[in-house]
Amino acid sequence: MRNLLIALLLALSFMSCENEEPRMETTEATILGRWVPVGFETGIRYEFTANKRFTIYSDNGTFPTLEEFMTENPQLTGNDWVYEGETIVVDLNFGNYSRLVPTFKCGNFVVDLIDEEGNYHSSIFRESHDITTCE
Repeated sequence: MRNLLIALLLALSFMSCENEEPRMETTEATILGRWVPVGFETGIRYEFTANKRFTIYSDNGTFPTLEEFMTENPQLTGNDWVYEGETIVVDLNFGNYSRLVPTFKCGNFVVDLIDEEGNYHSSIFRESHDITTCE
C-alpha cells in the first residue's frame, strides 16, 4: 500500500509540472499589418495594407492607429507596394524602389529583410511581439 501511495504521489507531481519555457504561437506569414524596425522601436512603425506601406513616426514612443494617422495627415498617402515573386517592392517615389525578400521566422512574428544581392538589410517585428524571445 505504501508503494502504491508513493507511486501515486510521484505521478501527480509529474502531471502538475509544466514546461517553464513560453510557447510561441504562430501567425500567418504575411507582411500585412504593423511592424517595428529593429533599432527604431520608439520612433518608427511600418504599416502594410493591401497595396500601401505607411511609415508612421513618433517623438515620444506613442503611435496613432492608421486611421488616426491618415486623419491627421491627409496629404500622406503611403507608398505603393507589391509582391514580385518573393520580393517586396515598395515604390519610394521619383523612380526609387526598395526591393527586399522577406524571411519569416519566430512564428512569423519577425522578418529578416534580404536585398537583391542576398545581403541582410534589416529586421522588423510585429508591434505586439517581444523581440527578445526570438533567437
